Amino acid sequence: MNNVLKFKALVGIAKADGEFDPTEKSFILRLADLDGISPEELKEILSTKGKTKDFIRDLDYDDKINILIDVVQLMKIDGKVVLSEIKFCERLAKILGFEEKSIGFLSGMIDNNPEVSINVGRISYRMKKYLLE
Repeated sequence: MNNVLKFKALVGIAKADGEFDPTEKSFILRLADLDGISPEELKEILSTKGKTKDFIRDLDYDDKINILIDVVQLMKIDGKVVLSEIKFCERLAKILGFEEKSIGFLSGMIDNNPEVSINVGRISYRMKKYLLE
């Protein structure tokens, strides 16, 4: 997966409400660790310049789904979802080739507790109906 886009999206959603909540930061660092990325590497990834469309062309369907799952989970993790976060997620969904309303679907499927297991296969299958043609 293209980690540049993934982590730029995650930081974007974390900052969309004007705050970078410690819970959100911890979640991003935990995801980076799970991806085998050190905090220093994460800083380097986030400083990478380039257009989003350049990063997206390397993503397959599963990568796009995983990015959207991660950003929706991050949006919900601090227990408060604001309009700017929703709009950011909707823009990202559209950039990734999905209808904006796919974020509402994902939000209903994803718990705000990151310890709750997510059925990625089920989500992936159901997200196909939100693909833009």
